[in-house]
Amino acid sequence: MPKLTKDQIAAKIAALQAKLEDDDGGVYEDPDTKRWFIVMRPPGAEKTTTRRRAPDGSRLRTRDEALIARGQWEAQMQSGTVAVGRERFETFWPHYLRHAKAEMTRGSWDDLRAHGDKRLLPFFSGMQLSRIGVDTVREWRATMHECVEAGEWAPKTINNARIALLSCFRMAVADRLMAHNPVLDVKPLPIDFIERPYLQIGQINGYIDACAPRYRPLAAFLVGTGARVSEAIGLGLGDVDLQAGAVRIHKQRARDATLTTRPTKGRNFRTVAIGPGLVAVLRDMLALRTERGVDDAGWLFLCPPTARGRYSRRDEPRPPHRKTVHDWHEQALEDAGLTDMPLHALRHTAAAAWLGTGRSLEFVRAQLGHSSVKVTSDYYGHLEEHFRAAGVADTEARIQAAREARLVAMP
Repeated sequence: MPKLTKDQIAAKIAALQAKLEDDDGGVYEDPDTKRWFIVMRPPGAEKTTTRRRAPDGSRLRTRDEALIARGQWEAQMQSGTVAVGRERFETFWPHYLRHAKAEMTRGSWDDLRAHGDKRLLPFFSGMQLSRIGVDTVREWRATMHECVEAGEWAPKTINNARIALLSCFRMAVADRLMAHNPVLDVKPLPIDFIERPYLQIGQINGYIDACAPRYRPLAAFLVGTGARVSEAIGLGLGDVDLQAGAVRIHKQRARDATLTTRPTKGRNFRTVAIGPGLVAVLRDMLALRTERGVDDAGWLFLCPPTARGRYSRRDEPRPPHRKTVHDWHEQALEDAGLTDMPLHALRHTAAAAWLGTGRSLEFVRAQLGHSSVKVTSDYYGHLEEHFRAAGVADTEARIQAAREARLVAMP
């Protein structure tokens, strides 16, 4: 049997729709194969879809069987146990992104789009949503796990992509394009515990002293507040209250080279307490800036002007880019003779220092802006246990010392 052209297929579909509108029961017989077919139209849809079997998989041999099967299909469609449609993943994903954009921050939406481009579309493109089942999602997870083993991505990244897929399919189910969300039956990848790098309390002063003068106030701020570098370089002078010893963190710099800011991660706006030592560092920085007549355009931290390179002619005051701060950080580690660690390790350093000096997980959560204390516990709970054990031992030692002093004082 010759293959039909696109025009012939369109004409055939138009004819089927005409048959449906003529109230022939929504079924027809193919004159060539003598097989019966069902024409169905999902609620609210303009296009029709064709079924050639009953819900139990049996063939349709007569018009009566086709009519009965059509009633069964419609009942299942109304109950939501079956989806009728030919929408493919690659055409539905932009539709989902458009609606998701109104429900999340720009940064979260950018991450969502990246998951689609890198981890979802390459696998699910070409697949009809109604035919994506649990086995398909399991195969996607297995493929992603192979990428994890190859060192391309971290398990947490794949789990975040799974959440994006879960949300996308949730909308598809609501739009009656899928009967069930298969991601619900596929577990996330297990995440092994990883000790996050940080500076020990005895190493912090050596690191700060090794920082170049242009970087030292910012480095002290990152260690003293636990702020993300994107949050620190997005701060303005109005965000800092040196008199009260507090910093209001509510935005972060975008990753590009512009000065665009956006709400901080998860919109977890917070006020961070800073100590008198850091307050003094910031006061000195601002006093020196005023003494030299430096225009800061309202930014808290500035990138010093360069004598050469493509930015040498730039007169506009601006904070340093995160890549620039990373280079400063790497140089400080090398000059201090410390082990190489990412710039984000300074955030972990702040958390470890607070816990090591007796602060609670709730205090750390509030300072870092975590959504819940469970998140803080997942990251740093092992440190609290270590410091708590040391605290118990110290308490027992003091009790014993008091006992010994009492026995010496007794006549």
